[in-house]
Amino acid sequence: MTDKYQIIPLDRIKDPERPLRTDLRPESVDELVFSIKEVGIIQPLVVCKSGESYEVIAGHRRLLAAGLAGLTEAPCIVVVAKDLEKEVLKMHENIAREDINPMDWAIQLDFIKSQYKLSNAKIAEMMGFSEAWVSQHLEILSYPAEVLEAIKDNQLTFSSARELAQIKDPVKRKVYVGAGVKSGVTPAQAANWRREANAPVYQNDTTPGENLDQSGENKYEIPLPICAVCLEAIKYEDLITLQIHRKCAPKGE
Repeated sequence: MTDKYQIIPLDRIKDPERPLRTDLRPESVDELVFSIKEVGIIQPLVVCKSGESYEVIAGHRRLLAAGLAGLTEAPCIVVVAKDLEKEVLKMHENIAREDINPMDWAIQLDFIKSQYKLSNAKIAEMMGFSEAWVSQHLEILSYPAEVLEAIKDNQLTFSSARELAQIKDPVKRKVYVGAGVKSGVTPAQAANWRREANAPVYQNDTTPGENLDQSGENKYEIPLPICAVCLEAIKYEDLITLQIHRKCAPKGE
């Protein structure tokens, strides 16, 4: 891969064919627009020749912000790179950025894995990630719909979503995901919810009369929890989460 520095008119620079960010909007670069108006573009865009124009490899946000700031040209590093090199460079450009949606990482990793027939270990080696990080992000694409939606909308962090996606019962999972979206949930709390939701249902396997005292009353009777929605007692086999009755859960399952 070779490169050279050039000042290129914005009307000759086009968006990346496969942008890493799928949610890039004008309002998302407001602060960058202000910075560019004040001090200009500090870090050059990385582009490659594409016919008579140039395609952005790294610096998609800077390109959008430069146009919104009223610039007519931008400093660029022009590279000559193969397709895979361009995809890897695109990811390296964004490694340190915490605002990249985990779904976008998953889509990008899945693309290079299938397009170039790469193993998770090879991708990890190229990117400087752990193989576990690559595998866990690829797993996002197989998450249940409600978890995917929450990740896509930035309503759950990757670590929290990963825990909630492992809840086996679809109705319980929907309840917990809804609670996490509404009130927020830390990864540690999400792990507790996952363990709670997947715990075996309480069963009283004692022989009838075994726990009765001399008065005929059950010495070990455990009071049933109360549903916060309908205020009725909840049988343990119908318990979804603390104080929520199965019949009061969100519909759609």
